[in-house]
Amino acid sequence: MPKYILISSRALDAALMGEGFSDATAFPNEEGSIHRIALTDQIVGFRLATEKEPTYSALINIGELERLALTSASLQDIYRRIARVVTGLRSPPIHLPRAWSEYHYKNLLAFFACPREASSYRWISEIDGERKCIRFEALTDASIETSLQDYRPPSWPEDFSKYFQIFFDTEIKSVRPELTEDDALARHVELPAIGSASVVQGRTFEDWSYYLTEDQANVLKEDLRTSIRIVGPAGSGKTLTLCLRALQISRDEAIIRGEERVLIATHSWAMSERIDGVLRSLNSGVAPERITVFPLMSLLEVHAGHVGSSKIEVIGDDSSDGRNRTIEIISDVVSSLTDFSPSGLSTWVTEGLRSDAGTKPRRELVINLYEEITGVLSASGVAPDDVEATRLYLRAQREDWMPPFNSIQDRGLVIAAYRAFLRDLVDRASITTDQFILDSIRILETFSWRMRRETEGYDFILVDELQLFDPQERACLELLGRTKTGVPFISAEDPSQGVFSSLNARHSTTPNKPVYLETLHRFKKGIFDFISFIYRQFPLNALPLRIENSSDDDIIRPVHYICDLGEDPVETVIAITSNIADSSSSNITTCVITVGEDEGSISDALKMNGIHCTQLKSFDDVEKLAYVRRTVVVSPWEYIGGTQFDQVIVAAIGISQPESQFAKLREMISVYLACSRASQSLYIVTQGYAPSVITSAQEQGLIKSTQL
Repeated sequence: MPKYILISSRALDAALMGEGFSDATAFPNEEGSIHRIALTDQIVGFRLATEKEPTYSALINIGELERLALTSASLQDIYRRIARVVTGLRSPPIHLPRAWSEYHYKNLLAFFACPREASSYRWISEIDGERKCIRFEALTDASIETSLQDYRPPSWPEDFSKYFQIFFDTEIKSVRPELTEDDALARHVELPAIGSASVVQGRTFEDWSYYLTEDQANVLKEDLRTSIRIVGPAGSGKTLTLCLRALQISRDEAIIRGEERVLIATHSWAMSERIDGVLRSLNSGVAPERITVFPLMSLLEVHAGHVGSSKIEVIGDDSSDGRNRTIEIISDVVSSLTDFSPSGLSTWVTEGLRSDAGTKPRRELVINLYEEITGVLSASGVAPDDVEATRLYLRAQREDWMPPFNSIQDRGLVIAAYRAFLRDLVDRASITTDQFILDSIRILETFSWRMRRETEGYDFILVDELQLFDPQERACLELLGRTKTGVPFISAEDPSQGVFSSLNARHSTTPNKPVYLETLHRFKKGIFDFISFIYRQFPLNALPLRIENSSDDDIIRPVHYICDLGEDPVETVIAITSNIADSSSSNITTCVITVGEDEGSISDALKMNGIHCTQLKSFDDVEKLAYVRRTVVVSPWEYIGGTQFDQVIVAAIGISQPESQFAKLREMISVYLACSRASQSLYIVTQGYAPSVITSAQEQGLIKSTQL
C-alpha cells in the first residue's frame, strides 16, 4: 500500500468537475481523463495525459486522507480544500477563507481540512515553492493545541525530486477521452460569465484603452489622488473600471518609489477572489504588486486585533455569513418570546409572533428585527440596560428607511428581543460580526492605531460593491487609511442593489467625485429595456441609461408566467428550466433565482427531474461553481450579486404585498438584482401577488405575460 498520492492541479480540477473519487480508496477515479502512475512503493501519481511539464501539485498522506474520509465530510469537500490551497500557491502568500482558520509559520500552513460541522481536523501542510508542490502530511485535532513553531515535519520521501520529474516525464498512451483545453478548468466551461473572465473578456490593461466608454475613460483621466465614486447599474462595467484604476495607481512611478500601498476591500472571500482574478488577467496573468485584495472582516482581524485571543468567538466567517448566523440566533430568540403581550403591537408583528418558525410571517419578523438591531440599535449605541438611550429610542421619530416597528409597543418588543439576543451571545462567549465592526472602529480610533497606521495603513482604499457595506463598515474602511485626514477613497456601487446606499451617501466623511456609468454592455435589448425601467424607479437614480450595440432586430421581451392559485408554481419553474435544458447548448448558463424562500424545494424538484443543479447558500458558495459542469444554479437573490447568466428564471413566489416603505424598497432591490443577472433570456414566475415593478413594466409592454 503506497503512503502518498501525488496529484497535479489539473487532475484535481478534473476530479472535482465530475469524474469523482473512489469511496473504497479515496483516490481519484481513473475511468475518465485522469491516469494513475505507479512511481514507487510509497508514491502513486495521478495526472492528465496532456500534462508534460511540472506544474502545481499536491502530495497527500493517504493514511491521514483515510482518517478524513471516515468523518461526515464528503471527499469532494476534502479535495476541494486541497485544490484551493494548491491554487493559492500560484500567487503567494497563500490566503484562505477566514472559516478555515489558517496559520502560517515559515513554510508551514495549518487550516481546517473540511467544514467544521463535519470534523475538527486540521491539515498541517508544508510548502515546497521550488517544486511548486504542497505536502499534506499530518492531521491534528483542533481541540488539541498544536504549535506550528514546535512542529517538526518528517523528511520528504526519498529521492522525491527524481520521482517528481518522472511523474511528468512518463509517457501516457491511452484511448481514454482527454479533457479539452476549455474543459480543463470547469470555470472556463460552465460559468464564463461569473468570474473574472466575464469582466476582462480576454483583454489586458493596455487592450482595454480601445474599448472603454467615455465615462470609464474619464475615471482613468482623473488625478491619482482624486477620490471617486463610480456609480452605475448592473452591467455597466463598474468592477472593471475599479480594477483598471487600481492597476493604474499601482503602476505609477511615484507610487512605486514611495512604496505606497493600495487596498481593495470586498464584502466576502468570493468577491475578493473574483477581484484578484480580474487584476491578474488585466496584468497579463501576473499578480500585480502593491495591491492587497481582502474581505473587510479579515482586514479588521489583521489590523484591529484577533478577538479569538481573548477567548471570544466572532459569529460568522465574513460579513455575509455573520448576517446569516445572527439571523439564526434572532429566530431562536423570537421563538422564546411566547409570553410577550400582543397589546398595541402592529398586526404584522403579532402575526409573526403567533406563526410557526419557518413560515413567511415569522421570517419577515426575524429579518426586520435583524435590520433594526444591527442597523438602528447597534449603530446608535443603544444598550438595553441604558434607560435614557432606550427611552429616546422608544419615542424617536421613524424614518422611511427603517424597518416598520412603528408603535412604541413594537419597539418595546425590539428591546426585549435585543436583550435576549445579547444574553444568548454572552452564554456563547461570542460576538456578532456587526459588534466586531463597532469594536474595531473604537480600536482604529485609538492612539495605538494612529502610531501603527504609518506602517500598516493604506495610501489608497478602493471598495467594490459599496452598497453591501453599512455605515459602520464604511467607517472602518476609512480608518484603515495611512493618514488621519483621509486617503483617496474610490468606490464602485449600484445604489439600486443595497438598502444602505442612501445612508452611505449621508455618512461619507471623504469628499468624492461621482462618475456615472450609463452604458450597459451585457444585455440583449429586451432585457435592457426592462432593467432600465426598474433602475429608474429608484429615487436615487434619475439618469437615463444607454445600451452598447443596441441594434437588435428581433427584440425578445422577458416573459412573465402567471400561475393560478390552484397550480404549483415550482412545477412551472421546473418546466421552464427543463425546456431551456433541452433546447440549449452545453455552454449556455442557467440560474433559478428565488425572491422568496423556495430555493430548497426547487433544488429538490430539479434533482427529481434529472436536472443537475447546484444550490448557493452564501456569497462564498460561488466558489463551488468552479468545479461543476452543465449545472443549473439555484440561489436566493441575496447571494447572486456580481454574477451573470445567459438564462435566468426568477421565482417570485410565496411573497405578499409589502406594507412599509422599507419593505417596498427591499422588494424592488430583490427584483432588480435577480432580473439583472440575465443577459440573453429572462423568465419570471409569480402566483397571486406579483411585485409592483413587474406589473408596471407589464402595463408598459416591457414584459410579455403568459401561462404554461
